[in-house]
Amino acid sequence: MQTLKDSSEIQEAVKLFDELVAQSAVSVSGAVRRVPTSPRPTPARRRSAAPLPAPEPPPPSEGHYRGDRLENTLYAMCKRGGFQGAVIADSDGLPLAVYNSPVADDAIAAFTTVLGDALEKAGHLLEQSDANNISLDINYTDKAVLRRFAINDLPYFMMMICPQDVDERAEVELSIDQIISILKTT
Repeated sequence: MQTLKDSSEIQEAVKLFDELVAQSAVSVSGAVRRVPTSPRPTPARRRSAAPLPAPEPPPPSEGHYRGDRLENTLYAMCKRGGFQGAVIADSDGLPLAVYNSPVADDAIAAFTTVLGDALEKAGHLLEQSDANNISLDINYTDKAVLRRFAINDLPYFMMMICPQDVDERAEVELSIDQIISILKTT
């Protein structure tokens, strides 16, 4: 029997995740953030890392375009929930909206979709066909959380980066409802 770790989707997700983490510095709102690559940071280093300042909010708009409304929804979700950034991707790996990504929009959207495919495979393997959440520890302070949702039987994925001590579930569910209503109107 093939194990979950042997799945090509898991292997691809790990490869993409390693590529994202392996970058020694990523540009976020003009600031440079060093991403630790050591397997276990020292306690002093773990505590001394100051959080990045929040990027400027998107310009206030009425959201005439779907992308603007989606980005404003991600911004509001991140602000309310204490998240660092978020992405919405379709099943083809294309970004529908991105807010404060630490890497290129296309790369984070592709990673989101690959992780979503791995979630689906894990759900089938574990006989949990309604599995829709997965969380990955990025380091000792941050995590990446993926939420799968469907519109007209088509899968979509939202991933956010947030502190590990944040319980993101209620904020994500509220935002998913808003995102679905935006995507259904177009």
